[in-house]
Amino acid sequence: MVSRRRAWWVDACVVSFACWLLQGVSVDYSARFFHHAALSGDASLVHAHAGLLLGVALLGGDRRVLATAFFTSFLHWWWRARLQAPPESYVAGFAVAMVLQWRWTELCARWAGGPLRGGHRLKVSGMFRYALVGLFLFPTGWTLLSAAVAWTHGEPFAAVANTSAQLWLAKHVGVGAVTLPFRLLWTDDLLRRAMRRRWVAVVTWLCASVLAAHVLQAWPSWRWVELVYDYRALAGVLLGIAMLLWRVEYSMPLLTSMHLILLHGLTDQAGQAASPSQVVGLLAHLVECNFMVMILAVLFLLNRERKHRYHHLRAMCRHDASSGLDNAHALREAWRTSPTRPAVLGFLSLDQVERVLGSYGWRAQSQLLREIGREMVPLARPYHMGGGKFVLLPLGAEQAGASAGKMEEILRRLQAFVFQWHGAQLRVSPYLGVAPCDRVGVEALDECLANACDAALRAREAGEHNPLPCEPSPSGGPDAQARRHRLVAAAEALACVHAGRVELYVQPIVALAGQPSAGFQGEVLCRLRTAQGRLLFPNEFIADLEAGGHASELDIAVIECLFQWLRTHPLAIPGVARLGINLSGKSVASAPFRARTAVIASQEPALRLFHDLRARGCSLSLDDFGSGMQNFERLRQVPVDSLKIDGQFVRNMQSQSRDLEIVRAAIAVADAHGLTTVAEYVESASLAEQLRGMGVRWGQGYHFGRPEPIAARLLPAAVAPAAAAQ
Repeated sequence: MVSRRRAWWVDACVVSFACWLLQGVSVDYSARFFHHAALSGDASLVHAHAGLLLGVALLGGDRRVLATAFFTSFLHWWWRARLQAPPESYVAGFAVAMVLQWRWTELCARWAGGPLRGGHRLKVSGMFRYALVGLFLFPTGWTLLSAAVAWTHGEPFAAVANTSAQLWLAKHVGVGAVTLPFRLLWTDDLLRRAMRRRWVAVVTWLCASVLAAHVLQAWPSWRWVELVYDYRALAGVLLGIAMLLWRVEYSMPLLTSMHLILLHGLTDQAGQAASPSQVVGLLAHLVECNFMVMILAVLFLLNRERKHRYHHLRAMCRHDASSGLDNAHALREAWRTSPTRPAVLGFLSLDQVERVLGSYGWRAQSQLLREIGREMVPLARPYHMGGGKFVLLPLGAEQAGASAGKMEEILRRLQAFVFQWHGAQLRVSPYLGVAPCDRVGVEALDECLANACDAALRAREAGEHNPLPCEPSPSGGPDAQARRHRLVAAAEALACVHAGRVELYVQPIVALAGQPSAGFQGEVLCRLRTAQGRLLFPNEFIADLEAGGHASELDIAVIECLFQWLRTHPLAIPGVARLGINLSGKSVASAPFRARTAVIASQEPALRLFHDLRARGCSLSLDDFGSGMQNFERLRQVPVDSLKIDGQFVRNMQSQSRDLEIVRAAIAVADAHGLTTVAEYVESASLAEQLRGMGVRWGQGYHFGRPEPIAARLLPAAVAPAAAAQ
């Protein structure tokens, strides 16, 4: 028994009083084993205090508690024995035997799986060891020590043997009736978390057992006692049902009371045990009763372990395996069981989480997620969705304004958060989307989650450092429908790419000075044909494919389709002066593109590739120049031949002075690097003339020609209709 420091004597007094109380629990019978006259009179089939002493030893704690209980038991024996005036040598021998029995009890507790072998919680796997030590070895050692005292004081062998037999039976029954129920009560998981409730349960069990024993002792000739013993198998079944359905504080008193009833049913047989065969028969019945109790206890333990595994598995299902944070299952359960809906729902996306895993390992990522979760707990309940994505439910039923304020505070905390790991200081980039919650139900959760996730994605794309709100209309407004349409369109476009339903178009690039060209010069464009025959234009799929990381697959498909078309139509090659293919930067760095085009992502091999392409007659152009400052860095790294001025500036340069200045700056940069300039989106003659006057050499746009199928543009007139039909 675990005692508090400086209060061990309180537990010692309680255990001592309980032992004194249990010594009054008696199942009397007329003792006459082996017809020995010295043993005539009353004896008891149960020494319940011995079972309690072994139970206290199994629980461990302060050794002074158990020592005090043995000392008070000795005083109780001496007070009763003084009326018979035993010799002082016998009293001294009994005192020595009591000390040895105390040490033997501690030793048996260790062998039976006590605390010195780890843990107080009894399991089914330890029941065999408990039965072997508690029900057989423990009473045997106690009996031998008592027999040695009697033998050394001249008692005849027959008297010692008879006393030892009765003592062994009583200790055996005492352990079976008290030790196991007491330990199950004291080590119950729920009772361990409530100390007062545990003491109430133990005291109630103890008082109920003593009361049942005295009631049975007062009316030993009740017919129903024998009836219960005769139908003990049925009683065992009913007790088994109680073990499965009842809590331990209710089932253990019932189990002990039933055990006492079965023992009282054996008193007649114990009183008639005058021959060795009758003694053996009595022993078999007592062992049967104790083992029935042990089997019922095993049933209780199996049910408890089943419930423990169920709750453990349920907890694992509701928590992330690596970080221990609540997961999506916990989110659905909290949403379903919450009495009030939250005002808003937040979706948090963290950058750098995967890079922490790749750089420092799984333990670092798990610790990072746990610390981030602790940062958010005072303000909201975080649910980890995996990959550094969190759903946030504000704590408490608040108005939308207060909940939004909590979301802002969470974002500020995470922006200032620094993760320490093995001397390194790491930061994460948080992006937060917030959606209002105006309905209840699982469908409402899905809708709020979709809206908040979309807001977080938009915040990440825009680099927004404040919570980005989302305000959809009821029942999935236009924003939700647009998102779904884009997702379906992206999936359909990717399916077209995989199926090879790519159609090539070309758009001419014309010299603004009007000098004649030796052949067609232009840019290869693509369209996608759906399974239903509808033609998809670039504005319907390019952005979504790039956002989904599939730009390289589209580029590969365009290159393969172009070269396949040129191999199939060799007559088109003499009429072509130059064809350009616009490749995304992600394609050049992607593994599939490297595998198909032998381009690798590192800078030096890529530069060797660019120089090799130029040596083979290819020219390189930097597309959409002016739309980002990174273009200037690319000019220093990539050996380009020309710049394509972004069409969004060219289109409005006649009406927007700022766009005109950007175009002039781009021309100046190109001239400084000795590069040719190409203007996109040239849609009028006046715009073409202005660009020519500014020094732009080439133009591309609707003024010079719209995109048209490659066969119609590049093949001779007699061949083009047949190629188009194919």
